[in-house]
Amino acid sequence: MKYTHLRTILFVVLVWLMVSACGLLAPQAEEITPEGLYTQAAQTVSAQLTQRVEEAQMTPAPGDSALPTQPAPTNTPSNTPTNLPPSATPTLPLPTFTPAPPTATPDLRPCDAARFVSDITIPDGTTLPSDAVFRKTWRLENVGICNWTTSYSLVYVSGDRMSGSRVIPLPRTVAPGERIDLSVDLVAPDRSGRYTGYWMLANASGERFGIGADASGAFWVEIRVLGANSRYAYDLTANLCMASWRSSAGSLACPGDTGSSDGSIALLSAPLLEGGRQENEPALWTRPETVRDGWISGVYPAYKVKANDHFLAEIGCLDGSDDCEVVFSLDYQEVGGSTRNLGEWTEVNDGKMRLINVDLTPLAGKSVKFILTVTNRGRPAEADAVWLVPSVRQIAPPDENPTAVKAAISRLASDLGIDPASVVVISWQEVKWNDTCLGFSQPDDICDIANIPGYRIMLSTEKRRFEAHTDQTGSIVIWVEITTES
Repeated sequence: MKYTHLRTILFVVLVWLMVSACGLLAPQAEEITPEGLYTQAAQTVSAQLTQRVEEAQMTPAPGDSALPTQPAPTNTPSNTPTNLPPSATPTLPLPTFTPAPPTATPDLRPCDAARFVSDITIPDGTTLPSDAVFRKTWRLENVGICNWTTSYSLVYVSGDRMSGSRVIPLPRTVAPGERIDLSVDLVAPDRSGRYTGYWMLANASGERFGIGADASGAFWVEIRVLGANSRYAYDLTANLCMASWRSSAGSLACPGDTGSSDGSIALLSAPLLEGGRQENEPALWTRPETVRDGWISGVYPAYKVKANDHFLAEIGCLDGSDDCEVVFSLDYQEVGGSTRNLGEWTEVNDGKMRLINVDLTPLAGKSVKFILTVTNRGRPAEADAVWLVPSVRQIAPPDENPTAVKAAISRLASDLGIDPASVVVISWQEVKWNDTCLGFSQPDDICDIANIPGYRIMLSTEKRRFEAHTDQTGSIVIWVEITTES
């Protein structure tokens, strides 16, 4: 009984000590047993005693310096141990998250669409002789999302078809992003003028598509056709591609690739000749193979020569080909016979073209094939040889020329101090002048209005050209030297 009261008193004391130490009795979610309460009270008493001892040790004795101020305690989460060293204090993990996968952007490109890249052959505005057979090639890129299979086609849409096939299947499959060269064989019309043909693509279902923002645009071929000059007995310029062309490297296409090292043949409608002379008459641009002594040659169809036929042309180099040095040769071949030479001329870029005038009268009545040949003797890359208006023309013998033409020859030879026999009549035609200056008015001239019958006469010496205007009898002759033509 004695011990029972003692235990009760001790229990009350322990409870009082707990309340005084903590300031309040924390609520407990679990049931408190007497045994657990004794243990908790004992731990509390032990902690208070320890704290009092530490405070006693930290209290300075009389005369001692004050100790450093202790940092204020911080609240420690109830689930964090307080007896761990600083380096062992656990770190709470940062929250992590996984970003959502990006939303796929839909491809808004059409299934079938094309982009024009370049003209591989026959750039827009290329001049061709009438009836010339040529191949047009475009480079296109597939900018859609569907393959162009061999069930797709190149199709004619509108404009000048120029004898081309209406539907041409693609030669291979073209994946998106790939490019392809597509070609069509065409024939130039037989009349002078400009011609344009429009083309598109078609898919396996026959639906057309092309170029542009909405893939509805056509691509095209545009050419200029040069017909034969009716004033010439035979126009070798207009019949350029009727000839068979070869070089020292082999056969050549007509018109050809003017950048090919094998050589090429092309028609220039307004060539810029050596010396900066701009012409408005056509010329043949004949490039030999780009090697030393490389050559190019064209054999024309047979032509039956008539009396008073002359072969005329001006020969030389293109402007800018400073190291041009070439040999021009004119030959003919009788049908079934051997080849014979009519003339050979060496030309360098000296700023002047040379006129050649070959009388064909000795061949009158014969069918011959004319052969034009150019051989390189200088820098291969600059062998840009041109034949300006090569043609067969009817030129009357000097004694059969009109009186006014004879007067023009005599007047020009006298003014230049040369032999009249060295003056060549290129052409003449009857005209009516509308003033007394015969169409050659100068700033200080006074020209009265008049209606005067007369002649326009084209004359030449070896490397100079002249135009003479006369009245009907040749009593008035006015001439000028031709240096450029626009």
